[in-house]
Amino acid sequence: MAGQEPESPKQAASPSGQAAIPEEETSRWAETVMSLEVKVFGLEAEITGLSSELEDSQQVIREWASAFGSGVIADMQAYGGARDAKEVENFLFDMEQYFLAANVEDEAGKVSTAIMYRTGDAKLWWRTKYSEIQANQVRLDTWALLREAIRVQFFPENVEYNARRALRKLEHTGSMQDYVKAFSALMLDIHDMSEKDKLFTFMEGLKPWARVELQRQRVTDLGSAMTAAECLTDFASKTRRDRQTTPSPVQNKAGGAKSFRSNSNRGGGDRKPHAQSGLQGSSSRSKPQENRQGAPQRSIGCFL
Repeated sequence: MAGQEPESPKQAASPSGQAAIPEEETSRWAETVMSLEVKVFGLEAEITGLSSELEDSQQVIREWASAFGSGVIADMQAYGGARDAKEVENFLFDMEQYFLAANVEDEAGKVSTAIMYRTGDAKLWWRTKYSEIQANQVRLDTWALLREAIRVQFFPENVEYNARRALRKLEHTGSMQDYVKAFSALMLDIHDMSEKDKLFTFMEGLKPWARVELQRQRVTDLGSAMTAAECLTDFASKTRRDRQTTPSPVQNKAGGAKSFRSNSNRGGGDRKPHAQSGLQGSSSRSKPQENRQGAPQRSIGCFL
């Protein structure tokens, strides 16, 4: 029609009646969407990796909490230089356990940590050794070297020989707990005894009844023999207690009825039945006995 301007291409209506979107803008939007999708995929992969790392970290924390409890490591007791085999070995053992708990892995750290726990003669000895180290006369830069030097300096002489002599003389004379404890203490100072010799020595020191019982149970090593022996002790103790609390019958001297007297306490309990039977016995002895014909029997005197 006259007076109307022709429609521009951008404003041309689409077959559906909506305005058509230019191809350039559509392409730009498609590129933007693809770029966003790539970023989303990257973020998802990064989140997955962070989640995995977080789970690993939480697992490590749980393992540490299980291993160290509250995370506080108990402080060690310093070694004062006592020349006692068990005290020296206990200090060295505690030191190695402390290294594990405190995560001390390098040798220099182990040596420095062990030096801190010295007092008395042990600290004086280390001051002398430190002077020798400074003069390059000796090397103690590893825990193995320091441990051996401590043993050489503070370990008493002939420890194993004396322990073997004491072990040969050890016998089961008291309670089973005392025997097992003494045997275990001596074995700490003996390092090269075979398992068969340990079992044989332990069995030979037992009382005969205990040895026969362990042989009947066919124990094969020292640990099982000690466990079985301690069980025998508990049974024997219970049997003794039962015997002490069970009253035993006592025959009256006058030939009367039996009275009961407890063995648990010599000074306690009611002694009236026993006392009465004693009085009856004394009264019967005071009366002259009659012979078969009914005449009283004459008492025979003593002549010097």
